[in-house]
Amino acid sequence: MSRPLLALVTLLASTLTASAQQGGRSIALILDASGSMNAALASGGTRLEAAKTAVAAFIGKLDPNVRIGYRVYGHQSPTRERNCKDTELMVGFNTVSANRDAILGKTRGIRAQGYTPITYVITLAANDVAREPGEHVVVLVSDGKETCEGDPCAAAKALAAADAKLVIHTIGFNVDAAARFQLQCVASVARGSYVDASGAADLGSKLGELAAKPPETKTEITVQQPRPGKLQVRNPDLAGHKVTEAENGKQVAEIRGVVTTVDLPSGLYNVAFGPTVWKSVEVKGGETTVLDPGVIEIRNMSVTGHKVLDWETGVVVGELRGVKNYLSVLPSTFTVTFGAIGWQHIDVKAGERKVLNPAVIAVNRPESRGHRIHAEDGTLVGTLRGVVSTLAVPPGKYTIEVGGQKVPLDLAQGQRMEINVR
Repeated sequence: MSRPLLALVTLLASTLTASAQQGGRSIALILDASGSMNAALASGGTRLEAAKTAVAAFIGKLDPNVRIGYRVYGHQSPTRERNCKDTELMVGFNTVSANRDAILGKTRGIRAQGYTPITYVITLAANDVAREPGEHVVVLVSDGKETCEGDPCAAAKALAAADAKLVIHTIGFNVDAAARFQLQCVASVARGSYVDASGAADLGSKLGELAAKPPETKTEITVQQPRPGKLQVRNPDLAGHKVTEAENGKQVAEIRGVVTTVDLPSGLYNVAFGPTVWKSVEVKGGETTVLDPGVIEIRNMSVTGHKVLDWETGVVVGELRGVKNYLSVLPSTFTVTFGAIGWQHIDVKAGERKVLNPAVIAVNRPESRGHRIHAEDGTLVGTLRGVVSTLAVPPGKYTIEVGGQKVPLDLAQGQRMEINVR
C-alpha cells in the first residue's frame, strides 16, 4: 500500500474510532408520504396507515435521551404538480422524551399524495443531523424509487464521505426490484443497513431493530484495489440502454442487441430504459451486477398504439405500436392506454413477461354513422365505422350503440365479441 493511501486509511480509522468513543446518537427519521403510500395492503389498510403505526412503535423503543428530528416528504403537493422539493422538517431535533408527542401528533395528520424526491430529502436530512452531537443516523422509510432528478446512491456516497459520523439506514416497504436496488445501494455506501418490510407489523419490527442497533464501533477497514466489474441487462429492449456514470452523467457504455454485458470500472451507474432510468446501480470489482427488467407485451394491438405510463406519476415510459409489441421496463406498476381509457395496475416483477391479451369488439357490416363504445364510467372508448370495425379494449364492462340501442358487453381478457348488425 502506498504511503498516501496508508495515511488516508489511518486517518479514516482514527476518525471513526473517535466518533464511536464520543457516544450518543442523533437520528433523522424520514417518512415517505408520496402518492404510492395510498396503496392498499393485502393484510388490510393502506401503506401509509401501516407506516404511521410503525413510527409510533419506533419512537416507543428509542432511548428517551436520544436526539431525534422528523422529516416527511410527498405530503404537501398532489402528484400532478410533480413537486420535487416537497418535504418538511415536521419536528426539529430534541430528545425523544421531549419530541415524542409532537412526532405522534404530526404523524396522525399526514396525507400521502406527492412525488418521491429521495436524493433531495436525504441531503437535507444529512445536513440537519450533521449539526447534532454523537453518531449521525438517517433512517429512511420508502415504498418506491426516486421520481425526481439526481441519484440517491451517489448523493449518499458523497454525504458519507463528507461526514465520517454519518450512517444511513433504509427500509424498503413493499418495494419493487428497482427501488430495492436503489435503497440497498444508499445503505451500502453510507455505512448503513437495508431491510425489507412487507406489512404493518413487519415495518414496525424492522424499525424497532434499527432503533436498537448499537452505534458502529468497528475500526477495521478493507481497501480493495480497483478492479473492473461487469454489468448485465437481461431481456434488453430493441432501442438499447445507455449506461452513464451516476456522479456526472457521462455515457460510458450502451447495451443493445446481443451485447447484454459490458465491462465497467467499479462505481455507480444509471441505466436508461427509454425516458426512465434504473438509478443507483453499483458495479463492484470482480463481480457481475445483473439487472433483470420486466417486459410488457400486448397482443391484438390497436392500430393507434398504446402508451405505457408509470402508475403513480402518469409519466409515459414507452409506447407500443406497429411491429413493436413489447417493451422492457423497470420492475414496477404501470397503466397501458387503450384510447381514452387505461388498463390499470399492471404489476410487472423482475424477469417477468407480462402479456396483455385485450378483448376485441368486432362489428360486422357497421352502420354508416358508426357505433360508439363507452366504458362503464361513461368514457367514450372509440367509434367503429367503415374499415375500422374492430377495437381492442381492456377486459371489463362496456356499452355499444347499435340502431339507437345501448347494448351491454361484459368482456374477458382475450375474448373476441362479434356483433352482427342486421
